[in-house]
Amino acid sequence: MGSAAGALTGLMFVVIALTSELMRNAPTHARRSFATPTIVHFTSVLVVGALLAMPNLSVHAVGWILTLVGLAGLTYMTLIIRTARRLDYTSDFEDTLFHFTLPPLAHANILVAGGLAWSTPRWSLYMVAGSLLTLLIVGIHNAWDSAMWFVIRSGTQS
Repeated sequence: MGSAAGALTGLMFVVIALTSELMRNAPTHARRSFATPTIVHFTSVLVVGALLAMPNLSVHAVGWILTLVGLAGLTYMTLIIRTARRLDYTSDFEDTLFHFTLPPLAHANILVAGGLAWSTPRWSLYMVAGSLLTLLIVGIHNAWDSAMWFVIRSGTQS
């Protein structure tokens, strides 16, 4: 998952570079609420995958890594949701699910997995795998959604 997240992060930079002219016209709050979190989701998958791949990690180290990553992710998503609320935008079910519901749930699950790492490390790692897969799928969906939004928007502005 980590290598997929790394590749997709690189592709997001290409998409952003190719749509930079269109993105200049988008409000700063919109870029922060939709484009940046996609990069953060991919980077979270990459970082957790890399950290957990380190040899000879103790159960305590895994617990602390997951707890810190879960807390950081939840804090970040809280800030993103607050920023998105400032937009003149009403999200539909799909946007609410993929932008504002699944990512915080995935990070909360990583946080819980961090707490469980000391008592049930095997179960904890299954929870992390599910969370990372969720963040990867959310990132793919949101990257596609953003790209399609810019393509459709550029077609209507001509």
